[in-house]
Amino acid sequence: MRPAALAAVILCLAPAAAQAHTVIPGIGGFAGGLLHPLLVPAHALTLIALGLLAGTLARSAQAMLLAVFAIAAMMAFALIAMAYSATRAETLILCLGAIVGLMLAAGLSPPVPIAAGLTAVAAGAIVFDSVPPVLSIAETALSLTGTASAAIVVASASAWLSDALPLRIRTIGVRIAGSWIAASAIMVLALRLSASALV
Repeated sequence: MRPAALAAVILCLAPAAAQAHTVIPGIGGFAGGLLHPLLVPAHALTLIALGLLAGTLARSAQAMLLAVFAIAAMMAFALIAMAYSATRAETLILCLGAIVGLMLAAGLSPPVPIAAGLTAVAAGAIVFDSVPPVLSIAETALSLTGTASAAIVVASASAWLSDALPLRIRTIGVRIAGSWIAASAIMVLALRLSASALV
């Protein structure tokens, strides 16, 4: 084996500290929370998928799903304030992204209660996965408020986009986007499962 290839293999197998999220040093509070769903690919993919799914429903249902998201995010924040935590939130977010992406790729428009359930679980998981590594309750509250605000904007924008496009383009484009989101989420999940099996 060539030295460069051997060095690459050794570096890939070497243990290192895992960093779950992209972090911009020096940016915290509301601004840090606002950027969080945009910088964490699992969050962004799932939010876009949920927004596209909402866009396939009636506008009254879209507004209801946004309300469900906001309520679920507030409930998750209340649990965090009572010192609850979740260790596998990002894995759950990826699973939801894969499920919603597959639904979009298949052209399925679920009943509103199912869409509401997926939205509520995603909102809670995103908030739990966005808790900043600080001890200040005020800083945590600001950060999670920013995260929930950005998440609602991303989901609303993708819902509006899928609803605003002409029907033919919307049907094909949403299915293509769903297949990409599902494929991305499934690949990351497969890599995580294989990595955990090696440990």
